[in-house]
Order: sequence, then structure tokens, then C-alpha cells
Amino acid sequence: MQTNLVQQFANTAEGQEAESILRACVHCGFCTATCPTYQELNDERDGPRGRIYLMKMFLEGEEVTEKSREHLDRCLTCRSCETTCPSGVKYGRLVDISRGLMEQEMPRPPKERWIRWSLARVIPNRRLFGLLLRMGQVFRPVLPAKLRTKVPPRKHASPWPAASHERIVLALAGCVQPSATPNTNGAAARVLDRLGITMVEAPEAGCCGAVNHHLSEHEKALEAMRRNIDAWWPAIEAGAE
Repeated sequence: MQTNLVQQFANTAEGQEAESILRACVHCGFCTATCPTYQELNDERDGPRGRIYLMKMFLEGEEVTEKSREHLDRCLTCRSCETTCPSGVKYGRLVDISRGLMEQEMPRPPKERWIRWSLARVIPNRRLFGLLLRMGQVFRPVLPAKLRTKVPPRKHASPWPAASHERIVLALAGCVQPSATPNTNGAAARVLDRLGITMVEAPEAGCCGAVNHHLSEHEKALEAMRRNIDAWWPAIEAGAE
């Protein structure tokens, strides 16, 4: 694909990386076969190929509207499209770069900014999210039906296996999982225990950074990743896998 990025982006490392990815695309359309939003909406702009053109327009300085951003927002960043791309286009990286730059160049309406700010502060905070979810579970019976279906019933974590094995593997508890699905890691620990592997969590580890990353707060996402690496490193040095 031929590109002509504006100087504003062409002189940056992210812009040059995006241009390299764009040039790899031959717009064959194989990616649409594995894109869930394209399969659901059957709109070219809600498929990888169409979104690549929208991102190209933005990086080349053409007018991009809120409607264009809506099509990018609908992308799940599942990267299924990459599995069928014969040219090896790094679509996931391209959409991350473009979304981040678009947030800087096209400020969202105040209401959207407030919602995104709230999500980025509440969800990665394990204690705050757990408290709010618990409140929702308490009042679940009286909530409107549409909202009630979105609140999972309260569950209690089952005990982990007590046995200790020579092989140890690290698991991430995360931010939402301990409150929403507290048995997930416990179930994995029981399976691994049967295989002679002990699974442990690092108490200091927290959110993986995905929420911030997908809301284009890339630096905060990197901070979360660094904190987790610091939390895991002593166990890794001690032999954990």
C-alpha cells in the first residue's frame, strides 16, 4: 500500500512504525473472514481492511470524523485478522498506535472522556472494583432487568490445594477476576496440582494493564506491566516458571 504520512507523524518513531505496517497491506480482504465485528455488522468500515484505510487517512492528514473513530472503537483488538493475513500485517500494533495518536489529536466529548477516565481508574483498582461489585450484588434483586443481567452473582473462592511440588508456576490474579470469578485461579491450581505443579500468585501483582492500554493510556499500561514484572521477579529468580 502506498503511503504519504504528514510530517507531524512521519518524523516520529510511532509514525514510521505505522507507515511500515501500512505498506505491508495489499488490501486482499482475507482478514474480513476472521473479523468478528465485520461478520456481525457486514460493514467494510467495521472490518480490518476498512479500518486500515481509515487509519491511513488519519495519518495522511485527511479529515477524520467521530464516525471514523466509532469504527475504530468497535474493534475488539482480538487480532484474529492477523491469522489470515498473507502479508503478515501487524494490525493490532497499527490500531494501538492510531488510537493513541487520535486521542491526542481529536479530544472526545466531555461525557466520553469522563466515562473512559472512570473505567481506567475503577477497573484496575482491585479493592474499589470489588467494593462496587459487591454493592451491585447486594442490590441486584431490585436493579432493572437490563442492568441485573450484567451483575454476576456472588461466588466464594474454593480452597487451593495444600500440596507443594518442585515445579512452580506463577499466575496473575488481576484486578476484576478475584471479585467476578474468584474460582478461576483456584480451578487452574487444582488441575496443575494433579500434574505435579504448584501454582502461586504474587500478592503485589495487580492489573495486567490491558484496560489502560485499550483506552489509549499506553504509559499507564506500561507502568502496570513494570509493577507486575517487579512483583514476579523474586519468584522467577527462585525458579518459578
